[in-house]
Amino acid sequence: MGDIIAANENKISDTSIKTIIKDLLAKERRAHIITILIAAPTLYLCGQSNLISPRIGAFAFISLAIGYSAFALLALSEKTRKVTQIKQSKKVSNSDLVSRKIIYKFISSTKIIIIPLSISLLVFVIFYILMSENKPLSSIGTILPVALASLFLFWSVSQAVTYKLSVGMWVHNKFEVNDIINDFDIKKNSIIQLIIVGFCSCLISYLMLIFYGENQDFEGIIGVLIVSTTTMLFHSLNLWYSRENRSLLMNRKDGAKVEFLWGILLHIFASWHFLSFYRRIISSNSMAFNLLEEVILMVSTVIISIWSISTKGVKKNISYFIPENILFWGIAFGFGYAGSVTMLAVGLEGDITIIFALGHLVTWLTLLLLFKQSCRDLLTLRL
Repeated sequence: MGDIIAANENKISDTSIKTIIKDLLAKERRAHIITILIAAPTLYLCGQSNLISPRIGAFAFISLAIGYSAFALLALSEKTRKVTQIKQSKKVSNSDLVSRKIIYKFISSTKIIIIPLSISLLVFVIFYILMSENKPLSSIGTILPVALASLFLFWSVSQAVTYKLSVGMWVHNKFEVNDIINDFDIKKNSIIQLIIVGFCSCLISYLMLIFYGENQDFEGIIGVLIVSTTTMLFHSLNLWYSRENRSLLMNRKDGAKVEFLWGILLHIFASWHFLSFYRRIISSNSMAFNLLEEVILMVSTVIISIWSISTKGVKKNISYFIPENILFWGIAFGFGYAGSVTMLAVGLEGDITIIFALGHLVTWLTLLLLFKQSCRDLLTLRL
């Protein structure tokens, strides 16, 4: 365990958003990304076509999430980290035939993903032997699809909590501590925030509903007005509801700057989720466009959540998130998220559009509810 602590003490301070993105895009990591891009949609389509049962689908998603979680843990120790850092073969030269290059790349990619997939396969076999129909733990196997589907609520709430922790910490670090008593006008502050957030909400709504949408009826200017009005109404109510904690934070010279920026960033992000909820209910945009938005949100959540946890560390100076295993945790999270959506949309015969809409609604409401406490938390950080 000592080498884990030593490694983490050196790595945590260097972990940044740039480090995480660089690790995600590294050439030797691409095989892992391709794995989830192929496996998750394939399992979804197989379930939708009734080629596999919800039970088997749940086994597969959970096994893959466990396999990549175990692979991430292997990267913590110097002794086992080398098995997670297999490089692609360099035996290919520019003069080689295309077929030879393809074969070498395939072999190299297989070596890179063989360990997490082997762990996943082992877990899947154990699940199948113990929890498939008429097996000793078949009752648990019946519950797994429902349990995995219910985690969708957790993923939705976690997006809001993650944003609060990571972006809130970034805002805190952006301003130097200055505890000089500040004369502030909370009404003026609130009005300026509402104007900025309202303008951003109008702009985003216009782009998503009119420019990229159908620009008809509730997908046109009426939709922009509905989204913008709702956003500003709930923003104003939230500012009023949080006025006591906001006042305590704004009573400091530095706190006034922190509260102003944080209030704007949180409510703009919340307005995006409300717009996404509205679009899922009203808009007739193609599923491909909506899925692209969901992938962007999921990837963003993975990146900022791992950055938040890795920079804060955990108690006893041991962190389970380091640059070497960031991608693996992200993929494990991705399989869990994809499994939840699949169980809801296929296993429980749900409408995937409505499922995404409810997810955005939960995230939007959670963000609004977190604002009051976040102001107190930011004040505590600056004491």
